[in-house]
Amino acid sequence: MALTLVLGGISSGKSRFAVGRAEAAGGDVLFVATGEASDPEMEERIAAHRRERPSRWLLVEEPVDLTRAGRAGGAAAVLLDSVDGWLANRMERAGGSAAAWGRDRLAALEAECASAVAELARGRRLIAVSSEVGLSPVPLHPYGRAFADALGRVNQRLAALSDEAFLVVAGVPVPLHPRGGCR
Repeated sequence: MALTLVLGGISSGKSRFAVGRAEAAGGDVLFVATGEASDPEMEERIAAHRRERPSRWLLVEEPVDLTRAGRAGGAAAVLLDSVDGWLANRMERAGGSAAAWGRDRLAALEAECASAVAELARGRRLIAVSSEVGLSPVPLHPYGRAFADALGRVNQRLAALSDEAFLVVAGVPVPLHPRGGCR
C-alpha cells in the first residue's frame, strides 16, 4: 500500500495540498468525496472543493461505502476527501448521538475504517485527507467525544501505515515522520 496522509484543521488548506500531491503524481486520479450537502453552507463548501480539483478526474461521491467507491475506474491514484467526513457519516448511520458509543464499539469501527482505507489503497497510491482533532478542546457532548476519540485513533492507524504524512497549518504543509511515532 502506498499511502499519503494529509492532516489539518478546518480550512487549513489540507484539501488544496492533497489535490496538488495527486496532480504531481501524474496519471488518472479517482476522487472519492465523502461530504454530504446537509445545508446551504455545506453545499457551498462542497462547491468550493469542486472548483479546486481538475474536472478530468473521475469523481465518486460516496459518504459511507469505500468498497463501492474503490471499484470505480482504474485510476493509478485515489484522493479520499475526507476520512473525518466518512467516519462522521458512518457514525450517524449507526445511530448518531442516540447510540451507545462504548470502547468496544468504537474499537470495532476504527478497525473497520482502517481496513476499508487499506482496501481502497490496494495496488495504487492513496492520498487520504483528514481533520486533526488532537489540537481541539475536548467536546462537551459524549457523542462529540466519541467522534473525536475515534477519529484521533483512526488518524493514528493511518499515520502508522503511511509512507508519508503532512500536517497542513495555515496553508503550509509540515512533513511528519509517521513511522517514528508511537505504536
